[in-house]
Amino acid sequence: MRPTRFFFAALGAVALAAHGAEVEETPHAPVILDDFDPYKRDKDLAMGMKAAGKQDPASADPNQVNELLSKFDFDPSEGLTFYIERMESSCFFEDVKSLGDDLKGAYIVSTASATINLAIKDPSGEVVFSRDQDVEGTYEVRPRQTGLYEVCFINEDADGKLVSHVTHTLQSQHPVEKEHVSILAKYASHLDVRLGELESEQRLMQLRTDRHMKTEKSTNDRVSLTGTLESLVYVACVLLQICYIKRLLENPRKVKSWA
Repeated sequence: MRPTRFFFAALGAVALAAHGAEVEETPHAPVILDDFDPYKRDKDLAMGMKAAGKQDPASADPNQVNELLSKFDFDPSEGLTFYIERMESSCFFEDVKSLGDDLKGAYIVSTASATINLAIKDPSGEVVFSRDQDVEGTYEVRPRQTGLYEVCFINEDADGKLVSHVTHTLQSQHPVEKEHVSILAKYASHLDVRLGELESEQRLMQLRTDRHMKTEKSTNDRVSLTGTLESLVYVACVLLQICYIKRLLENPRKVKSWA
């Protein structure tokens, strides 16, 4: 009896192990996240890290166009172009009321072969961000305290410079709503109708112009032909008169006398 019980016990253990292996090998159902955002990037990607965990090397070419600057939206309504005299600086102030309000902006020097220095100070006067000798660039500062921040452009050269500065446009401050699109579509529809009417009028005017040109051409041809015929008649009459007068002079008629 004991060997039989041992055999069945071993057989049951093998069955349970096989069942457990089947359960482990069964794939889990995919989990669907309702709040999945395909545009959300992790902190490493936001800081410029790639999948390998290495940071992108800095560009060795100083004249290379800044990639962030090329994506920056230079909206004239949100920017300012100003002139900085030599050995002077121009400062702007921004009141940060929440720690979630990042200081973002971009700048570019319009003067040829010129650079500018940038320094950003927190409310306590400490420099939290700086860039030196840049022709163009962007900045993004996450404040650690609320208050009045100072953004200064410093010109350390012996000549003046023209600088364009734009802030808070990396994220659009004027999102397009559905109502705006519908209004634009309505105006576009009216514009399409008006353009169609204008095109029809232009075609009609072109047809009228062609007709007038043909009428004028035929009239000019008739006038030219009539003038040519009249000229030929006049020439013929003149020749006949010349021949008649010449004949009279060569053969004068005798005058009859009644005396």
